[in-house]
Amino acid sequence: MKAGKHLAMLAVCAAVLWASRFGPYACGRLPGFASEINASWLADASFALFLILLLYLPVYDFMSLLTYRFGWETEFDPLVVYEGEQSTQPISQKVRRLLYVLDIAIVVFVLLPLWTKVTYCG
Repeated sequence: MKAGKHLAMLAVCAAVLWASRFGPYACGRLPGFASEINASWLADASFALFLILLLYLPVYDFMSLLTYRFGWETEFDPLVVYEGEQSTQPISQKVRRLLYVLDIAIVVFVLLPLWTKVTYCG
């Protein structure tokens, strides 16, 4: 079932990228620092990849929660995130929730407007 959650996570990230074009953005109101970015396939791919990387943890854990709630899995199996490179101690639930909020805020307020500016306004 892990492969299914990974595919579902990628599908949700692709849907977020596609749905961003219908967001409340106007090309003139988007961040001005994005005007220096050349609208190329490399810029599109790098913003999309970074957005997927930031959404990976919260979306995967959400998919894991859904599969547990619907009874497709017997236990909730979120991704394990460790405190540091040499640590064997996973982060606490409080820090995990803070990480979710931080990831989603960066995506909504920085990456989606940049993605929209580069992809649709460039």
